[in-house]
Amino acid sequence: MSQHSFAFSPAVMAQRSEPLDSLDFFPTPPWATRAFVRHVAPELGILRTDIVWEPACGEGHMAKPLRETFRTVLASDIHPYGYGRVADFLAMQSVDAQNVADLIATNPPFNQAVAFARQALRFAYRGVALLVRTQWLHTIERYELFREFPPFVIAYYVERVPMHRGRWEPEGSTATDYCWVCWKHGAEPRAPLWIPPGQRQALTKPDDAMRFGAPVAAPLFETGA
Repeated sequence: MSQHSFAFSPAVMAQRSEPLDSLDFFPTPPWATRAFVRHVAPELGILRTDIVWEPACGEGHMAKPLRETFRTVLASDIHPYGYGRVADFLAMQSVDAQNVADLIATNPPFNQAVAFARQALRFAYRGVALLVRTQWLHTIERYELFREFPPFVIAYYVERVPMHRGRWEPEGSTATDYCWVCWKHGAEPRAPLWIPPGQRQALTKPDDAMRFGAPVAAPLFETGA
């Protein structure tokens, strides 16, 4: 697959930013993204040659592990964390039809996850995957979203996925449960699946602490080998 440009509408370029203390930034442990790629992405029919977009990329904690598998990974965020393009995903009116991603996968801000889901469902060609706390599945707002757009599958982590505000802690722990809520265009909902235990140990790489300890500047998209 050739490299793809990524065209934003004029509305996107009117970027806004938020105070640092208001950002809902909880970096995703790299192993958790690799577990998604191994156990969930195949259920969505996503291929190595497909385009994946991470629209809340932060410092690249999810986008960089995605790039280990997928040839082209688009990365953007509303705040200039130093990785990807600065762009307000929710303010986008459109993207160039040629460059719509096959899959939009992200760990969205908790209080804006419904808006992220609706926007992603507009733009993604094949499907959407949101990493959320399991408690996010509740409330009337989510019920209305799911009634209008029934998820294809919900994938639960058996082991806990530690996330800490503003930083990644390689040895961190948590009492919070997480799952992936996934949509696949044109597919009927299926039974939930469970991401098996042992992923943290199996999918953590020796150089992760060095690679993900600080933001590294990156273009809007990256094209892997």
